[in-house]
Amino acid sequence: MKIVIVSLALLAVAAALKVGTETGTTPPAVPCPDSLCHGKADGNFQYIYYGRLNKNYFLQCSNGLAYCQACWPLSLEFSENCNQCLYSKHDDCVTTQKWHPATTFACSDKCPARGPHFSGNIEDPHNPHQYIACFHGQTVGCIACPKGLEFNEEWNACLFKGKFKTEPDH
Repeated sequence: MKIVIVSLALLAVAAALKVGTETGTTPPAVPCPDSLCHGKADGNFQYIYYGRLNKNYFLQCSNGLAYCQACWPLSLEFSENCNQCLYSKHDDCVTTQKWHPATTFACSDKCPARGPHFSGNIEDPHNPHQYIACFHGQTVGCIACPKGLEFNEEWNACLFKGKFKTEPDH
């Protein structure tokens, strides 16, 4: 019970942060056992843990491994139908491109160079295994790709060797 209370308090603190006043803040981690992906195909799903939905997180399954990820900013809600985080999971889909955020890390502040209206993901010139998330010209953090994948800015996706949707034959 103490863990749940602490987690809820951390979520409240994270939700209170305003984009632009904090950058690189990592949302609180949530439990993410691989068993959440049991019987699921590769893809993104609502994050449900012990029967409770957390609409601000989603589950990414890849080869039976679970990656629990936060929407950023944390006030967004994951829409399984749109496969992305939206202001409300009932909003219309705003893009057909998949967005795969994972854990955030400290990173270089590259977003202001794209202009004050730029929101999206850009390559991290220092690490191909993560990307820089931008919101209205502000750097909100670096986000890791699932293990073994590299970010491709053109496709806005983490891919095998940065260019393949499926693992290439060796």
